[in-house]
Amino acid sequence: MGIVKARLISFTNLFPSQQRPFHGLFVRDRMSRVVAAAGLDWQVVSPRPKVPWPLKRRIDRLHAAMPEQELVAGVPVFHPAYFHLPGVSTRRQAGRMARAALPLVAELAAAGPCVLDAHYVYPDGVAALQIARQLGIPCMVTARGTDLNVLAEHESIRSQIRVAARHACARLAVSRALAERFEVTMGGEYQVQVARNGVDLERFRPGDALLARRQLGLPEQARLVLGVGRLVDGKGFHLMAKALRDLDPSVHLVLVGDGPEAPRIQQLAPEGRLHLLGAQAPEQVALCYQACDLLVLPSAREGWPNVVTEALASGRPVVATSVGAVPDMLSSPLVGSMVRVGDSQSLGREVGRWLASRPDAAVIRKFAERFSWQETVDLHVDLIERALSAKKHVAAEVQE
Repeated sequence: MGIVKARLISFTNLFPSQQRPFHGLFVRDRMSRVVAAAGLDWQVVSPRPKVPWPLKRRIDRLHAAMPEQELVAGVPVFHPAYFHLPGVSTRRQAGRMARAALPLVAELAAAGPCVLDAHYVYPDGVAALQIARQLGIPCMVTARGTDLNVLAEHESIRSQIRVAARHACARLAVSRALAERFEVTMGGEYQVQVARNGVDLERFRPGDALLARRQLGLPEQARLVLGVGRLVDGKGFHLMAKALRDLDPSVHLVLVGDGPEAPRIQQLAPEGRLHLLGAQAPEQVALCYQACDLLVLPSAREGWPNVVTEALASGRPVVATSVGAVPDMLSSPLVGSMVRVGDSQSLGREVGRWLASRPDAAVIRKFAERFSWQETVDLHVDLIERALSAKKHVAAEVQE
């Protein structure tokens, strides 16, 4: 590589910022470990949609407040703006994103050897791959869930993914089920590797439940069921609020996250048995796992839900729907159980069963240790080194 240090340029809207400090933490956590292990410099291109003022929602106002460049935990993050009409121009979003970000990525790539690293296949991955082809740099892309489970249902978007992703130096997905879906989207012509998320075993670990409840201001004697995630319909937390009615009055629901479903959840939950904590920093989320008795995740769909492994690492059992990677994550009956999507009655029964049992926190924690980051980091480092080596050989042949 000479004296120029190789770099990873992550291209994704899934990354924290000053305006959204908890957004995309899972990408930052993953790739910070990868660049450290590979000895790479790291820059992030996180495009932001520029929405006409009459259509602006709260999220659009946050995007508008983002600076062109900022430092996030010491990482340079760039925010090129592209024109977007929410709900109208989704099929054109990747192209607009690529055109807006191309000059910036070209400038970054001109500084020396690099690999483009895209997270979320559409629009981010398609845009990054279009840029990579124009600049002649390698690009790897990671599927994370909604990009394939929802957006790729549209034929025009699926076609864009199929055309762009064939040029990726590596195609990854966070779960086996998502990898299979990616391969189907690609017409079965290309292999997709599983690069699951890991869990921070230092941050998420068993602790003193009573102390944690006192710190969070939660009832000390109640049985606490925890939900962590955006309060949107697809997460299904309204089903748990409804199921509370058939459980003992000592059972309360604690939700970490915010979103439009909050009023509906409040309406469904019995009075005094719902605790909405809002969005929390990772350290506070870790405290929530320690404070509560179990985690519920009644989602309609998932990729690799990090909250499941975080709860397990904290020694807490999980009741979740059998979607995405959940069956792989809850492969032992000693650590959790699964229910059907949309079934509040079975959800309530399973929660009641786990609350009545005495799950062994040490056993659950031991099970969670299989989900460390090492395997995924090693895979990424190998793929990046291969991409850089291949690019170096091509450059040498061109010079000859």
